Amino acid sequence: MTYKSELDLPIPQFFQIAKAANSVLRLGLDIGGGTGTFAARMKLYNVTVVTTTMNFGLPNNEAVALRGLVPLHVPLQQRFPGGAEGGGYLWLDHFFCKGVDLDKVFGPLIGKLSYRRVKWATASKNEKNGEVYLTALLQKPVSR
Repeated sequence: MTYKSELDLPIPQFFQIAKAANSVLRLGLDIGGGTGTFAARMKLYNVTVVTTTMNFGLPNNEAVALRGLVPLHVPLQQRFPGGAEGGGYLWLDHFFCKGVDLDKVFGPLIGKLSYRRVKWATASKNEKNGEVYLTALLQKPVSR
């Protein structure tokens, strides 16, 4: 597998991580999924991914549906339940924000979930504005 940066988490590597942890991947939610490319790739692995879309001048919902995938049109202020099963994953891919916000807001907020950090990588998006990217793969602990 080739990587462009430490932020990359190719789908095959994700499945290797899940297999090593004896986790089965069945369902995913792709927030801001555009035309559903991620969902289409995951479908090849028999994983259903619901893709949230916004139709900003483009018929993204229709494009997702035409690919035989599950589109979900949601407004920006929509809140989602965070209910992953024990052993399930939360994957943040190239999430961007101000570096100071990651340190003072998002990092501590993610920490409150008490998920295990499988991968946590940051890189500068725009040094001038202090923006950073975060790619994180977090696993929900299994309740005993």
